[in-house]
Amino acid sequence: MSVDGFAKFDGSQQLAAWLDRLDAFVTALDAIDADDPYSFCEDAWDIWESAAISDPPPATDPAMLLVLGVIEVLAGAMTLTARDRHSSTTRDVHPTLSGVHASLIDQLDAVRKECQRWQHEGLPAPAAVKARSAAAMAGLQVATKFGNQLSA
Repeated sequence: MSVDGFAKFDGSQQLAAWLDRLDAFVTALDAIDADDPYSFCEDAWDIWESAAISDPPPATDPAMLLVLGVIEVLAGAMTLTARDRHSSTTRDVHPTLSGVHASLIDQLDAVRKECQRWQHEGLPAPAAVKARSAAAMAGLQVATKFGNQLSA
């Protein structure tokens, strides 16, 4: 087996392990006992963050895109719910806890499907993983800056 072939096999194993973690995370979302959408998102963030920090995949491994994809989904949900929580406008439509939960499940399923597609069609190359990771991190920095402005 070539070095390149080994890297693809190893990346596939990492991705499969992180897909299992994503499935466990989706199951854990059902057990979150929150009173409002923002608290739900905070709890979901804490759960995923502890999984990602405890054993992160290598930076060039396709599994890193799964980890960052979930973080992007959670950051988007937190931004939406934080904006609603700190909004001074009185809107008739506010995100509900069940709506946010359902939306997260749908978006996480999209992340899962993309990763499963890679398993069948071929994993992204390490350079592509690094480039997509950098773009994801830039987006997360913007979301974090916005979140900090909301809480100020």
